[in-house]
Amino acid sequence: MTFGDDSVKLDRNKELTPVLYGESGVKILGDSDFAEGLCFCLHWHERMELLYVTRGELSVQVGNLNVTAPAESVVIIPPGRVHEGYAGKNGAKYFTVMFDIPPFFNRQPVSEKYLKPIFLQQTNFLPLTSRPEIVAAVRSVIKEQLSADRCASLAVTGGIYSLIALLYRYAPGDTAPAYSGGNFREVTEYIGEHYRENISSSSLSRRFGYDEAYFCRRFKTVTGLSPMTYIQILRLEASRGAIRDGEKRISVVASMCGFSDAAYFSRCFKKRYGMTPTEYAGAAPEK
Repeated sequence: MTFGDDSVKLDRNKELTPVLYGESGVKILGDSDFAEGLCFCLHWHERMELLYVTRGELSVQVGNLNVTAPAESVVIIPPGRVHEGYAGKNGAKYFTVMFDIPPFFNRQPVSEKYLKPIFLQQTNFLPLTSRPEIVAAVRSVIKEQLSADRCASLAVTGGIYSLIALLYRYAPGDTAPAYSGGNFREVTEYIGEHYRENISSSSLSRRFGYDEAYFCRRFKTVTGLSPMTYIQILRLEASRGAIRDGEKRISVVASMCGFSDAAYFSRCFKKRYGMTPTEYAGAAPEK
């Protein structure tokens, strides 16, 4: 298993690496080619991404769902949804189509009706599709973006509107907001500042004035994960960073990242990364 791309800058799993878009408002990364193992670690961002698989298989966790994308399929990652990807045993090759939603806003009523809910994380799309119409639309955007035609950027912009229409057209059932009342950012920001402390679903729900059962349901709707799973991932990612920074004492890493039991920490680490903290420390490059 590889460690993935550690050059991506994260803060509490939010990607901070800046994306520089051209005049079309779209950026294409590809044809990324990965051997079996981790392609990208768990993270989230405020832009939308589409992963078009051209070879092999790509297994992606999108929120609380896990999908396996074969060649000629598209993984759909809405804004704010945590995601992580692994290449299958024969590897995977894919393009990434990324764009922010606000630059595509305009004064037409359809913008308010269809684009704003995506930006506010209020619309559910299928996380994986092989529908020929959607695959063809993604391929068209990629082809235009990579072409030297002088009107390519205009074609790409138009292609994004057409692509969003197709995503809505084949969305499951009702496309009404999945939740209301903001994007729960105040909660995730608080967790990001205090995840090393002894916090729980119960203490969080009390702090923010929710019934615990409702809080857990709403948190999972927003992030795709339960509160405690989200907290554990932050702790494990912090521990991985601490080990890479040179801390080899596993009990110290566990304590500094919010784990009271070093043995439990080691079990959680191995379950997530496929190796113990000690094995990871031995494989991590020296500072």
